[in-house]
Amino acid sequence: MLYGMDDDDNDYNDEYGLVTKEKLNIKKVALVIAIVICAILVIYGSFRISYSLLNKNSSDISESQKEAKPEGTEILASQEKEVNNDKKVDNKKVKSKDSEKVYEGNHMQIPEHNIEKLKDKFIPQPNENAQQIIKDIYTSDEKQVYLTFDDGPSKNVTPQILDILKENGVPATFFVLGARVELYPDILKRVYEEGHYLANHGYSHKYSQIYQSKDTTFEEYVQCENAIKAALGNPSFNTYLFRFPGGSSGGHYKDVKAEARQMFKEYGIAYTNWNCLTGDAENKTTKESCIQEMIDTKADQSSIILLMHDANDKTQTVEALPEIIQYFKNEGYTFKNFYEIFK
Repeated sequence: MLYGMDDDDNDYNDEYGLVTKEKLNIKKVALVIAIVICAILVIYGSFRISYSLLNKNSSDISESQKEAKPEGTEILASQEKEVNNDKKVDNKKVKSKDSEKVYEGNHMQIPEHNIEKLKDKFIPQPNENAQQIIKDIYTSDEKQVYLTFDDGPSKNVTPQILDILKENGVPATFFVLGARVELYPDILKRVYEEGHYLANHGYSHKYSQIYQSKDTTFEEYVQCENAIKAALGNPSFNTYLFRFPGGSSGGHYKDVKAEARQMFKEYGIAYTNWNCLTGDAENKTTKESCIQEMIDTKADQSSIILLMHDANDKTQTVEALPEIIQYFKNEGYTFKNFYEIFK
């Protein structure tokens, strides 16, 4: 019985022994695997640390190189790239312009004023023959155009018109209102400094006030002259040229206008109307309608005094002006203003 028990015990021990060995073998395998994994982790960690140190050293070298460069090098390089790009664009523009048909006739260049010339030829001088010369413009066979603008200066429209005139290199004449000159003296100075002729359109543009009598008409002229003198800072400046609001004849105030014309003549002041217009002060509110009105009223006339306006609501004039200028250039016209008469 005891033997039987011993046998049972031996069988149990043998079985237990086999189980213990298998477990030991599994532990050995697990230990080996763990060692291998640890080794891999150690190697990977070392590689990461080395790589980070290498990047840091490279970054430090780059930073030191940047510090060694002259200040502003990167900005200059960027600017050079922009300049090169601009040159490419400019070259394309030049090619485009070269491919366009451009009128090569004579155009009057805009005179440039400066302080030295302020008391020289760019100050209008009285001309006893001015009225006859102006009258002859209307019947001349010469292809010449006088671009004229009434009712300014204005805050927004006048500067845009000046930009367009400057871009196209053509002169114009501005018949200004004294009340507007007092509001925008700097814009008036720009008109003058960019070579355009300053002429007189009265002070208020209120017909009932202007045309009470020949004296009130002349008073409006004097008020406007004084505003121009003050804006330019030159008490010796005189325009010698007037445009009657609504024209120099006809209408409800035709008798007063006739008397005023004689009075202006006695004082050596000329006046002018127009023989072509865009209708921008009437019902022509679009660029297309203004251009068509200009073409219609021009008809077959060679010598043109073109009436337009630069009051602040005349955006259609700004839109039409580039095409109007191009139209006359294509037709071979010379652009003029009234300096040539009062010089």
